[in-house]
Parts: sequence; C-alpha cells; structure tokens
Amino acid sequence: MIENQAREDIAFIRRTIEEGGAYATARGPDLLVWGIAVAIGYLGTYGWIRGWSPVAPRLLWAACIGLPWLYSLRRLARGLVGGGIRVRGPMAQALAMLWLGCGIFLTPLGIWSIIAEPRDGWFSAVVAGVMGIAFFAGASLARLPWLRWVGIAWWVGELALFTLRDRIEALPLAAALMLVLLAGPGYVLWSRRGPAAA
Repeated sequence: MIENQAREDIAFIRRTIEEGGAYATARGPDLLVWGIAVAIGYLGTYGWIRGWSPVAPRLLWAACIGLPWLYSLRRLARGLVGGGIRVRGPMAQALAMLWLGCGIFLTPLGIWSIIAEPRDGWFSAVVAGVMGIAFFAGASLARLPWLRWVGIAWWVGELALFTLRDRIEALPLAAALMLVLLAGPGYVLWSRRGPAAA
C-alpha cells in the first residue's frame, strides 16, 4: 500500500516537472513575438528621435505592446469562444502566472512612462530587472537551467541601461537585449518544440 502510494507520488512529481519544461517550450513563440515587437518599439523610438522615422513613438508603442498582448492571449480567447479553457497542471500554472504577473506589472507602468515621462530612461532598466526575475525563477520551474544565465544577463543589461538611462544610446541597447535575451530564448524554445511535436 505504502509502496504504491510512493510510486504514484513519484510519477506525479515526474509529470509535474516534465509539464513545466513542456509549457516553457510551448511558449517560445510568445517570447519571440514579444522580443521582436518591443525591439521594434525601441528602434522606432530611436529613429524618431534621430529624425529618421516619421512614426510617433506613442503610436508605435501602442502597436508594439497591443499586438503581442493579443497574440499571447489568443489561447484564452479561443478557449472562451470554444466553450472551455484547458486546465493546466501546477507547474505550468505557476509559470503562466509568473509571466502574466510580470506582463501586468510592466504594461501599465510602461504606458505611464510613455505618457508622463517619455524622455526619462529609467523604465528600460526596470524591464530588464523584471525579465531577469522571470527568467531566473522560470528556469527552476521549467527545469531549464540555461535560462538562469539568461536571467543573469538581463540583470547585467539592467545595470547598463540604468547607467545609460539619460542617453539615447540606451534605446538600441534595450532593443539588442530584447532581441538577444527575449526573442533569442524564444526561438530556441520554439525550435525545440518541433522535434517533440513530430
């Protein structure tokens, strides 16, 4: 009796751990889309300040934030329209809530920074710090240790962005961080999904 319970508990733990990695891998496209979109926002803002782009940053950022949110929430919308939302296991739910919480924290703060203080560069450093937390914590939940290094790289980027916060050079640096440390891991996770799905 006790031996059977122990086997069931071990099987449950194994499924939960595998579920975290599978969830992270399945969300690779979301990271890729967000990384590219936000990098476009930073580069577009840089181009507008330099006089190279006629697109106003507020309009650009509305698209660069709104469209990725629509993309990331597509499964929820499909579940609501289709009559049911898929129930996730505990590890996938923890990862989902970690990323959703980070997104909810950053979105209104980002909108406020664009409206109230568009020339102050502190927000990019905050974004980098939050991304560091999400990747570092998510690495343990997903059992993908290499993501810890991505989190640490975000924290190094946070220090660089804070140092450059009042300079225009912070914008291309922030774009590079988004491409390398958000879209890059997203692409790696997405590419790992292909063989598993086949």
